[in-house]
Amino acid sequence: MGDYKQAIHEITVEVNKTVAEIEQKAKQRGYQAANVLTTEVKKVLSGQRSGRTYKVKATGGKSKKSGVMYTASAPGEPPAVRLGTLRQSFKRRTYSEQNGKELIVHAITESDLQVNGHLLGELLENGTSKIAPRPFKQKTMIAALPKVQAIFQRQYRNSKG
Repeated sequence: MGDYKQAIHEITVEVNKTVAEIEQKAKQRGYQAANVLTTEVKKVLSGQRSGRTYKVKATGGKSKKSGVMYTASAPGEPPAVRLGTLRQSFKRRTYSEQNGKELIVHAITESDLQVNGHLLGELLENGTSKIAPRPFKQKTMIAALPKVQAIFQRQYRNSKG
């Protein structure tokens, strides 16, 4: 009878150890997934746009006629890069939570850049009464999804025997 209880104890210890190891790997993969999201949003927010082209005042020299040419985004395109402030403001964040026996890992990229108390990314994504939407979130998710899925689908533990 003692051998039975000892075997159950050893199995329980090994299962708990394995679960803890897998949970730790899942949290690490959340961080990797957040890196992918951050990289992809920065790619989506890069590149040339097809909106209105104009000179930006007070750039490119001392002459009043000088100025750097800038092409804005057209409605429906992701926001254009003028200074890169929005693009560079995206940071990764991860956290996990237990829900019963499940571990839920959250992988996030977010910008806290604000204009007049509003998140700039949200204003551009959804538009305002004066600005047509410049959506970028869906395009980011489409680009990131296969990479994030591949991260979480990798084997978590090499079998022993």
